Amino acid sequence: MKKLAVVLSLFLFVNCYSQEITKPKNIAYLDLGIIYTGSSYALGVGLNYERMLNDNLSIRAGMNIAFYNTHVIGDKVNGTSIGFPVTLNYMTNGKNKFEIGLGGGPRISLTDENSNIFFPAARIGYRYQPDETGMMYRLGIEVPSNVYLSFGGIGYQFK
Repeated sequence: MKKLAVVLSLFLFVNCYSQEITKPKNIAYLDLGIIYTGSSYALGVGLNYERMLNDNLSIRAGMNIAFYNTHVIGDKVNGTSIGFPVTLNYMTNGKNKFEIGLGGGPRISLTDENSNIFFPAARIGYRYQPDETGMMYRLGIEVPSNVYLSFGGIGYQFK
């Protein structure tokens, strides 16, 4: 009887803990982009925040600044502008993800008062995004809400 009481008390007083594994849902990253064609150039940097909605979908909001100098049909255009893209992104599963995204946002010219327009934003590329909190890396082509092409990014993901 004493053995039965010990066994019953073990089952009654044992606490079972399970650790819920959650993937990071917040990502902050920096984009870099440059275009140089001899007579034209654009250099840009973007700071972005991305929220994972599930394993495959995310929404991104960012702020990009671009410096450009180009010749358009004989006219020289140069200046600085700020863009505010918002995109919806789809990614494949796993740590190595293929991604596509679509959206847009306003582009505000800091040098020309009449060129505040809505710019489209589209992306296609690859991203390495592990399931743990830590670094995230992106490669690909993105036409952000500004005048430069973004080629890569590095960021940090957290819960």
